[in-house]
Amino acid sequence: MLVYAVDLGTTNVKVVLFDEMLRRRAVAQAPAEYDRAGTRVEFDPVRLFEIVIDLIWQCARSFGDTSAHRAVIAITGQAESFVLVDESGQPVRPGISWLDDRAGRQAAEMAERFDPGMAFRVTGQPEPSATWPAVKLRWLAEHEPASLSSAHAVLMIKDDLIRRLTGVMVGELTTRGFSYFYDVGAGSYWEEMLDFCSIDPGQLPGLVRAGLEVGSVRPAVRDRLPPAVDGYRVNAGALDHFCAMVGTGSYLDGSVSESAGTVLSLSMLAPHFSFDPASRISFHAGLRPAETLLFTGVDCGGAALDWFRRECLGGLPYDDLEQGLRGRRSAEAPFFLPYLTGVNPPDFFPDARGAFLGIELGHDRFDLAYAVEEGVAHLLRRNVDSLAASGDRICEIVSTGGGAASAFWSQLKSDVCGVDVLVPHEQEATCRGAAALALVELGVLADITDADRLSRPDVVRYRPSGDHRHERRYRAFEDYLDRLFNN
Repeated sequence: MLVYAVDLGTTNVKVVLFDEMLRRRAVAQAPAEYDRAGTRVEFDPVRLFEIVIDLIWQCARSFGDTSAHRAVIAITGQAESFVLVDESGQPVRPGISWLDDRAGRQAAEMAERFDPGMAFRVTGQPEPSATWPAVKLRWLAEHEPASLSSAHAVLMIKDDLIRRLTGVMVGELTTRGFSYFYDVGAGSYWEEMLDFCSIDPGQLPGLVRAGLEVGSVRPAVRDRLPPAVDGYRVNAGALDHFCAMVGTGSYLDGSVSESAGTVLSLSMLAPHFSFDPASRISFHAGLRPAETLLFTGVDCGGAALDWFRRECLGGLPYDDLEQGLRGRRSAEAPFFLPYLTGVNPPDFFPDARGAFLGIELGHDRFDLAYAVEEGVAHLLRRNVDSLAASGDRICEIVSTGGGAASAFWSQLKSDVCGVDVLVPHEQEATCRGAAALALVELGVLADITDADRLSRPDVVRYRPSGDHRHERRYRAFEDYLDRLFNN
């Protein structure tokens, strides 16, 4: 059995080939391609499909002879980007990326039309944003009504790839909560919002659970793929963040999955979830029936360190930065408020800005770098604590992404948050999770948690030092936030 896990990422499109023991056999990737102009960010869905076909072939060539193996394609990736297609399946206009920011006015208009608290309860999202497909569809209704009227279907990016492979139009549940037109509690589309966006419910695909096998690759596509026994099956997979939880063994009670990239994102299974309008944490359908997943994203995560390294350290290599930080004492460092992008959860301070505080003549550039890494760790703790407010005890943080490569930073996060930080040696956690979902559907695995027993990646565990200075500094960080922004 071979599983081609396809990750439709924002920066890169990737295919990772696994066998039935979840051993990684090949990897291929290509940059995601966009047409950008001002706030507009669009993509060609036909070109995206061709990239996926090429990457599957690259993996097959690296593997060798695939003709004696059964094969399945499992889909994961981003959620909010979407495509409009006509009755023949051709796009009526370019796809619109979630990065596209043209619909800011429509987001404000939506907030006036629908009570944000009520909309939060329905959609699982704290507020309307230009990111969400519903808001962009409202923009299209105003500026390109002909595109909407000629659209047979409105498909999110994963939906469109599944349709191109199988001919079947389905919408996988874990991506629906990122649309702002889906009722998470009811498990159905929110018709009042669709009407506001000039979308007929019939233009949306039927809903299917995460990890469902949706059918065979249609003959015209099968002939373009590497040889396989009995053709290819296609698995609907799940959202990339949630697949990563499976891939790292963090789809467990008490575990927080941290993606420590440019954007700091956190996901957590919440067995005791009940809606709290004050929480402002988005909630979503889980990978198994009746489960709820919490999700939060912080724009100024690794982006803060990238900025400081570029603008203040002359692009110092990460290894040199790591060496320079060793031996730094927190009690001597200044503080940093990592609000370079303004509003960040869990506080959403509208007037927040980045700031260094407590700088003295004796401080050098590595003291400031320490402050930046500690400031992001403080922001991580604020979000972890807000997730814990759901009533679920947090025992560990499982960290992946570029920031997890720093042993110093991972230890600092453990000290600040007061829980173990685990860093798996798995570079392809998202695709591994998608492959695991496919193996569960095929009966190779009994449950998604069983993925952890197959070719389990090595894990480095960072334990809290118990140094009380970290707690004192966190309280000082909170005090700075309160005095500067909580007015």
